[in-house]
Amino acid sequence: MTMSTDIVLPYPGRAISWIRQEVRLVAAGLADEADRAKATTWLDDLITAGVAVRELRSGSGSYAFQLITARGARWIWAGHDAARLSALTAPEPHPALAGRTPTH
Repeated sequence: MTMSTDIVLPYPGRAISWIRQEVRLVAAGLADEADRAKATTWLDDLITAGVAVRELRSGSGSYAFQLITARGARWIWAGHDAARLSALTAPEPHPALAGRTPTH
């Protein structure tokens, strides 16, 4: 099973907070006590969270937390400095959309 959720946030602290919130949600549903303990240990490590925020803020790369469960499921949460990612651009609008104004 593959699950992907993306969010773009303007501040590193908010990004790490979102990752921590998502880890809490997943951890609450884990059946294996050892798996929940791995997630809880990471959540309780506020020093690591602070370092992740500082690293993202300084633009020195990205941050990721990975949880591999006893049953082999792999969960990965990652934060990247979006200002440093290259933007995707289209060379020209699709002909069906040319001259139209987005409504959303």
